[in-house]
Amino acid sequence: MRKRYTTTPLYRFLSTSFVLAFCFLFQVDAQQVTLVDQYYINPGIYNPAAIGFNNQFQAYLLRNEKFRDFDGGQTFHSFTLDAGLKDGKYGVGINLFNNNIDIFNTTQAEFAYAYQIKIDDNQFLRLGLSVGLSDFRLNLSKTNADMNDVFLQAGHYNNTEFVANIGAFYTNKQLTLGFAIPQLINQSNLSKYDANDLYRQSRHFLLSGSYEIPISQIKNLSFVPNFMMRYIKNSPLQFDVNTLLKLKNKGWFAVNYRNKYAIGLNLGVNVLENFKVGYSYNVNTQNTAHISTTNHEFLIGYSFSKTSHQKEKKEVEYLRDILKEKYQRINRLEEELKKYAEDSRFNDQDRDGVLDENDDCPNTPPFYKVDDRGCSLDTDMDGIADSEDMCPDKPGSYTNNGCPEQTEIRIPLDKNLENLFFEFGKATLTELSKEKADAVISIMKEHNDYVLKLHGHTDDIGSEKLNRELAYKRLITLHDYLIKHIVTENRIIIMPHGEGSPLVENTNEKSRAYNRRVYLEMYSYE
Repeated sequence: MRKRYTTTPLYRFLSTSFVLAFCFLFQVDAQQVTLVDQYYINPGIYNPAAIGFNNQFQAYLLRNEKFRDFDGGQTFHSFTLDAGLKDGKYGVGINLFNNNIDIFNTTQAEFAYAYQIKIDDNQFLRLGLSVGLSDFRLNLSKTNADMNDVFLQAGHYNNTEFVANIGAFYTNKQLTLGFAIPQLINQSNLSKYDANDLYRQSRHFLLSGSYEIPISQIKNLSFVPNFMMRYIKNSPLQFDVNTLLKLKNKGWFAVNYRNKYAIGLNLGVNVLENFKVGYSYNVNTQNTAHISTTNHEFLIGYSFSKTSHQKEKKEVEYLRDILKEKYQRINRLEEELKKYAEDSRFNDQDRDGVLDENDDCPNTPPFYKVDDRGCSLDTDMDGIADSEDMCPDKPGSYTNNGCPEQTEIRIPLDKNLENLFFEFGKATLTELSKEKADAVISIMKEHNDYVLKLHGHTDDIGSEKLNRELAYKRLITLHDYLIKHIVTENRIIIMPHGEGSPLVENTNEKSRAYNRRVYLEMYSYE
């Protein structure tokens, strides 16, 4: 270590006193877990049980600066990376921290694990544990003092120790509650001097909570009061109170109050769909406020969204519920039908609703539409019973299921409107395709008897099954767009072909682009 000496006894005295003061502070069980502002955005920074609670893979980078106007003010950096697995049942993460206060530097690396217990569909309890290593260093090369001083000749100035933290995290639709014990294991992190530990990790107790209140007058806006309480042995109880306004997927604004320490503002925005940036500024309320008021915190976060997977899962659950309801209805109808069959077995042999004693046509097929005499109805008098007539109000023929014979006439379309093209692997309409579809919609509105046939095609990349599914999705996209613009569903026929009928041979990217299309045919019927 390089020796440095003061030029005056006074300066030497002040420098040495500075070192002694810091060592004294670290001897007592004081606040060691760094106070950050935006823990309500990333609760996993304090509580290992919150790792992966929102079932996303996300990363956060944070920089916190305190007493910036002082030489040797505190600078804290953290990097957290966590993921929710198995729909949030498990959570895993990595936490990296560095805390620097002039000649004191602490670097910490942890691995975190969380497990979720389901109470009911809306309530969950998570338990978490994080373990790792903490390296504490005292860099006396920054001091300007006589290195012959006895205090500065201690034989050990850095140490690496094992650390462990535990936590619990409860959530329901609107409420969250968290409890964590950072630095659960107390270890000496620096050599002893006069039989006293110069620095010992102090066990902390953290209690946090929030309640989200939707503001019905403004869509996606909610008000979130938030608090955190900290207790350390031999130190006064410290607490934060925060009030947030959150605009879903857009950002947040918060007012922060830290008891006997600072008040501040916090602003965050979602720059992109999964990228967020936050800034917090605090004004000290301590006695040092007139000397240093610049406390800052910067946050950058990115989440690898599972939105598409979650959306598909919700759609599957929705379809499952619909099918369940349909099957229940079918079972009820079967029971009713069975009961009706039992009741009518002896009094209504043909089961047409007319008792045998009043039935002029006792051998009518079961459940045919009949008149008061029990004989089959034939409203259009074409010789085909209404129960077998696809067009009961219009005379028709047996060959056409009771409907009038129709002549199909193809209506010529402008060549530019015959094909609507799609991007590779996608089923969304491009702006050019929407313009073409709008032109076709105008024609359909002018001619109410016109019918559209839509043929879905793809290129040859991918399996035949997947390409047929992709062709169907493209047809559904156009089908829904037409219906949205007042083209009734009975005037649209969709036919997915997949890769089987290419417009041109699939030889390169350009030719394949021609085959990613929906082909339109327009007909009228007489």
